[in-house]
Amino acid sequence: MISETVERSGIHEKIRRARDVWARHGDALMSDSSITLCLQELEDAIEQSWALMRRLRVVEGCGRCDATKQGGGCCGAGIEEWYDEYVLLMNLMLGRDIPENRLDETGCLFLGPTGCRLMARFHFCINYLCHDIKERLSSQEMEELTAQNGREIYCGWVLENAIRERLLSLS
Repeated sequence: MISETVERSGIHEKIRRARDVWARHGDALMSDSSITLCLQELEDAIEQSWALMRRLRVVEGCGRCDATKQGGGCCGAGIEEWYDEYVLLMNLMLGRDIPENRLDETGCLFLGPTGCRLMARFHFCINYLCHDIKERLSSQEMEELTAQNGREIYCGWVLENAIRERLLSLS
């Protein structure tokens, strides 16, 4: 089972633990119909979020941003430490590998050339919008994006709870 301690370990240790749980319990997790339903709902919510962000040109704005080069921004180095084993495990369940090598020393470990290399993301990463993007979006667009982000976060929370319950039953 994933460690329930509050200790802060490095991201590479969290990645190791997520991979270990996946190797030991992946079949049991993926054979649980409630988990696979939650996983599909999360995947659908993520796809809807990205489609909306593309439509609203949020992705385009993020692609032009140099905030990480200036030591800040939403995808700066150190953000990866906020991730826990459950979100990392969700990525493995979604068929995503978890990168262990940083492409840019000023950016998050998970930042790639076209954005995040993970599919399931930490709630901050889902919700954060810089001042420039907020200024460009209408109030209706902000409301639509906030609601969709909330759906994605909720689906991740439901899946995490289902995973926790299943792992408890396996121990």
